[in-house]
Amino acid sequence: MRIFNSPLLASALVTNGPTIKFIMNEDSIAFFPVSQQHRDVKIGGLSYEEDYRGNAVAGLIVCGKAEIRFHKAFSDEKMRSLWQELRSLPECASLPLEILTYQGRNLLPLLY
Repeated sequence: MRIFNSPLLASALVTNGPTIKFIMNEDSIAFFPVSQQHRDVKIGGLSYEEDYRGNAVAGLIVCGKAEIRFHKAFSDEKMRSLWQELRSLPECASLPLEILTYQGRNLLPLLY
């Protein structure tokens, strides 16, 4: 998995760090400031579009936890797998990416 703008992720995970947005699919994840819209970020083949037309999910990192919006092409199991893959990457292995919600449901217990 390729990571775009990982320093922004690291800054968001410190105490009182900023809220950031991201888009993610099986191949990549891109982090960006909240001032940008998910649908406007096009990088590394990632595209989030309204009505599930894009190939990526949209999410936020808020107070150290990830919140991901529903996308019909991404099941709970697929999201667990992608998040586990992200957490295993060298850029993210030491970061506290321990809380994941998808469609408002906590997927954390099944990551370990």
